[in-house]
Amino acid sequence: MLIVIVGAGRIGRNLSKSLSAEDHEVYLVENNQERISQYIDKLDVKMVKGSGSDPKTLKQAGVEKADLVLAVTTSDEVNLVVCSLAEFYGAKRCIARVRSTALRDTLVDSGYHKFGVNEVINPELVAAETIAKTVQTPGATEVADFADGKILLRGFDIKKDSPLNGAKVFELGEEDFPWPFLVVSVVRQDNVIIPRGDTVIEENDHIYVLLPAYSMAEFLTFVDPDIKMPKKVVIYGATFTGLHVAMELADKVKNVVILEEDSDKASKIAEELDHAVVINGSASDAEILTESGIDAADVFIATSNNDHANLISSVLAKNMGARQTIIMTQQPDYLSIANTLVIDAIINPHYLAAEHILQLVRGKNIRAIVKLTESDAEALELVAEEGAAVTKHPLKDIKFPKGAIVGAVYSANEIHLANGDTHIKPGEKVVVFCQQEAQKKVQQVFTK
Repeated sequence: MLIVIVGAGRIGRNLSKSLSAEDHEVYLVENNQERISQYIDKLDVKMVKGSGSDPKTLKQAGVEKADLVLAVTTSDEVNLVVCSLAEFYGAKRCIARVRSTALRDTLVDSGYHKFGVNEVINPELVAAETIAKTVQTPGATEVADFADGKILLRGFDIKKDSPLNGAKVFELGEEDFPWPFLVVSVVRQDNVIIPRGDTVIEENDHIYVLLPAYSMAEFLTFVDPDIKMPKKVVIYGATFTGLHVAMELADKVKNVVILEEDSDKASKIAEELDHAVVINGSASDAEILTESGIDAADVFIATSNNDHANLISSVLAKNMGARQTIIMTQQPDYLSIANTLVIDAIINPHYLAAEHILQLVRGKNIRAIVKLTESDAEALELVAEEGAAVTKHPLKDIKFPKGAIVGAVYSANEIHLANGDTHIKPGEKVVVFCQQEAQKKVQQVFTK
């Protein structure tokens, strides 16, 4: 595919890396010469200097032949202009980054097509929703939903006292656990293991579990009999993401505290939010954290625009008594040091946006993609096509790609965790966990 990306900020660069790595022809449009000089040798793309709202620049980037145009600058208005021009010149599909809630609602009401937009993305909003789901899954480090929230994927670290420590996968069947779940991957010392029945789960493993939504409460209680849903959450940073996390948790968490350094913003938010306590101050200040009651906090969430401050404040909050820490960061390098710093979960908005875009470019039968931060692996939601190899026999009789496992099947409001006797029918939604090198082969068996 020929893909034009307008805006070489963090999201544009991440998308450039992901899409060029999948052998797409990528043009990256950027008006800032300093950014172009900084990344021209680091990205395997063709960089074009100029404004994305300039027709001449878009034509230079091949917009007339583009299969996909991604307008991801920091300006909603520029992104909409880019999509309008791109559609006019013949681009097949246009996606705009839109952060303004009011503008996004207007687009929905009036119709995307009037602006040449096929779809809008908002990484910060998706990050807020992901953080809220993580808060509501105590102990989980990663969360993702499939089949419209009916099938859940959750990541957990296995501690010494975990009931799963030392268990063999075949011992975790439905005959012993009436609330079904399936261990679909084990990450051990940076190695991804697609488990078999005799695979033993060990201390310090990071496991990914697939389960129907109705099994979640029982599974969490099994993993930790003393588990309790959070009653107090402290959020650092009244950013777009931080405020939306607070709103998502408004009717789910009894006590929400927001820390904001900007005094004017703190005063304004205090007037607007009646379900949260707002404190003016920095979460890097121990006195402010004490004032927020951090020692009684079930979760500390850092969502400021300063990655360094998020990291430092989370470590400080943990040392002062917060039971769980979640940080939002734009830095991919933080993922590798999270365990060292005892950070429980890291949310990267731009990774979440890249997942959504990859879903659109890989093919019509892929409904969702989740790239897992603890490993070079993915979880895919696919739809089995009529005549595809995966529909012709039970799974035990199909030569399924190495490094992949079918986790769950969803059809007609029924969810089934997969086993060797599972026979996938055309049109069913299927969740597959696979190592990245197996992704194309997995898609092939689901395609006619």
